[in-house]
Amino acid sequence: MATKNIFAGIGVRTTFVKIFYEELMKRELVTLADVMCIKRKLPKGFYDNNPKATLSREKFYGDLKKASSEVVKALESALPGCIEGNGKRGKGKAFMYIGESDDPLAAERHAVEQKRIEDYVAFCKASAGILPSSWFSSYFENTQLLLDTNREVESGASHIRSSLEQNLTNIDLLPVFNKAITEKQVVRLSYQPFGYEPFEIIFHPQFLKEYNGRWFVFGEANREPYKAFNVALDRIVGEITPIADIDYIPAEKGFYQEYFENIIGVTHEKDAKVEPVVIRTKTEYHHGLLLTKPLHHSQKETLIFGEHDGKWYGEVTLAIEPNRELRGRILLYGENLEVMQPPILRDQIKSIVKKQMDVYSDVK
Repeated sequence: MATKNIFAGIGVRTTFVKIFYEELMKRELVTLADVMCIKRKLPKGFYDNNPKATLSREKFYGDLKKASSEVVKALESALPGCIEGNGKRGKGKAFMYIGESDDPLAAERHAVEQKRIEDYVAFCKASAGILPSSWFSSYFENTQLLLDTNREVESGASHIRSSLEQNLTNIDLLPVFNKAITEKQVVRLSYQPFGYEPFEIIFHPQFLKEYNGRWFVFGEANREPYKAFNVALDRIVGEITPIADIDYIPAEKGFYQEYFENIIGVTHEKDAKVEPVVIRTKTEYHHGLLLTKPLHHSQKETLIFGEHDGKWYGEVTLAIEPNRELRGRILLYGENLEVMQPPILRDQIKSIVKKQMDVYSDVK
């Protein structure tokens, strides 16, 4: 009978297995409390230094014990005598790895990684309705995988779909720009914003971002705003030409993570700053919906939904730069959300709603 691979599977037990094994490979004493601290992101020694904290009462303590036992058993099976104890029992018991190999269960760990790669490829194959077809075809060109996938899609056998249609203009440029970013390639392209004549730019592509079903490439350009110039793929006209005699300008490390940190979507509006945005929810359903699908990662529940001053509502607060994408997301909820702060955002929403009412009031 095949031996069970202790690294296989998902869930908290597998997480404990990985942590315990990695700690043992440092060739230092490891306690179950050490592993729990790492899992819960607590300081080492937390359970020793806090009298009210009891390891055995932790929710996943049983999984931790089982995982540690499996790791010790697997190591002893691979290298008998490779585990030493500290002679203690109970909560002070510790284990130390003393084997010759620095990674005695490497084959088992690599087998799991290989299985994950295979699972990912299988997902890609099934996701032809989600991934843009040109992107998928670019990376799996001339492979049996692509042939099989196309046949399944044609026969109606595929079982994954997205609500967003991916037949967008120039979606085939995604792999082109991804390659340019990877290979640090400067390009020349012609760009035509809506309502304007096309213009040519020298562009250093640095970052790809999708928002609301539309793809953008950000980078350095030879015209304002120069840095973090964004190009919507569907607004590119004509050919994209590589330029060999201009040195590529890379993005500073972490620049785009910081650039998108405090906004929804892709737009930084003039004079906008990060500030608290307080949104009131009008129904319990929409309050719960906002908690499960936050508008922004900074969102926090600041008032539980319930009766307050004779009215029923709840509130969430975001630390964010207000922009058109935020206004759009708020308006999607209609009368079920109300902006309380800041006043300027409240007035902007009020103005948009008034214009909508004026449009419909003219209909006879």
